Amino acid sequence: MMKEQDLIDLGFERTDEDTFYYYALDLVRGLELISNDSDDLVDGKWYVELYEADGVKFVDKEDLEEFINVVKRNTISTKEK
Repeated sequence: MMKEQDLIDLGFERTDEDTFYYYALDLVRGLELISNDSDDLVDGKWYVELYEADGVKFVDKEDLEEFINVVKRNTISTKEK
């Protein structure tokens, strides 16, 4: 189960809309992670999906953190290209 504080701890930024809010994290250009909306919470549980991609849903903080770390470790900087 993922909590709101977990998203904050992982570096997600909160975006407020009129009646709800969500969290997002840009890992690299074209790869953004986005949480469910605050009005879609069930028992206070948050999850994260790949923005504009179907089929991947993180519900466990440890899995999400591992994914983020793998992407960051394997991101090629513009200097390396």
